[in-house]
Amino acid sequence: MGAWKKVTAAMVTGGVVAALIAVLLRPGAGSVDESSAVEGDTDLAAAAVAEIPAQGVYALSVAEVTPTGTRTATVGAPMEGTFEIGSVTKAVTGMLYADAVERGEVTPDTTLGEIFDFAETDSASITLEQLSQHRSGLPRLPTGLRTVLNSYRWLLLGQNPYRDEPADVVADVRSAAVGEQQPAYSNLGYAVLGHALAETTGEDYPQLVRTRLAEPMGLERFTVPAPGEGEASAEAVQGREASGRTQQAWDDAGYAPAGGIRADAQSMARLAEALLNGSAPGVAALDPTADFDAEARIGAGWITSEIQGRQITWHTGQTGGFYTWFGLDRERGTAVFISGATSHELEEAGLALLLQAGDTISEDTG
Repeated sequence: MGAWKKVTAAMVTGGVVAALIAVLLRPGAGSVDESSAVEGDTDLAAAAVAEIPAQGVYALSVAEVTPTGTRTATVGAPMEGTFEIGSVTKAVTGMLYADAVERGEVTPDTTLGEIFDFAETDSASITLEQLSQHRSGLPRLPTGLRTVLNSYRWLLLGQNPYRDEPADVVADVRSAAVGEQQPAYSNLGYAVLGHALAETTGEDYPQLVRTRLAEPMGLERFTVPAPGEGEASAEAVQGREASGRTQQAWDDAGYAPAGGIRADAQSMARLAEALLNGSAPGVAALDPTADFDAEARIGAGWITSEIQGRQITWHTGQTGGFYTWFGLDRERGTAVFISGATSHELEEAGLALLLQAGDTISEDTG
């Protein structure tokens, strides 16, 4: 299991009062457990609760797709509750890229210099394919005082550390020092990939998600909230770290293509169904096209790892108040989405549920 954990990465209304409350709050108080309120499939909910940490997860959303049917459930949250899926958004941006290639709007060799005014900078020659495979040579995040201060706002106060506009991201890429173009996870790279697609198509990133993915697939609660509106909807589940401290929504415009989507279990189940049956726009993003490390390959954002003899295609995501894992066994036709209001890692729980679903199918088909 070490191989897939090695490539796990993430985008990494709080305030002084929230920080003080966190000191007083007993860690784990209010965590979901087997006695928590459940909506949807109770067996799936029980299986998920059995796999997550015993304390420090404050709401849970889960979906399972198999050839025999689809199940969804929430624990400690309404079925319509939306969770931040964090860097799973990158996998969605990869789908938008693959769809744009299929439409003939861009090619894998299209460079940033052809889309933005980058003049003779090092960044001008970066291709969209390199961005999609995390081998652009761009850093994970821009260096500088602004990034440091934003990180401290998150660590000390639970505030959103991402406060950029798309133009800020483009400017940061324009001035970035480009390193060796070898696999290296980059939030900055995926943010500018999303905005490059937006610039090419004439739609902003939230519009692209809505018109090219959410609406065609009927994903009713699969959105990119505008800055400051991540918690505005009555369906928005409150994010929390494992201690119980509340976390401000991560809802900036600049890094939306790297981690800005909120979704509910039913929308993620429909997305999984469309990916498994091949009807999803940009489904080619899942196909591995390059090595990511010695034991994993990458498509357009999506990682594929061999785990217990199976080819698992997956992505993980973390924001200040949520942790998400989304994985598919394409050969068996199974998928699992799990997201929790927590800073605890949930990829082991998600993988366990996915492998269990596969075992059930294997037993049933003999």
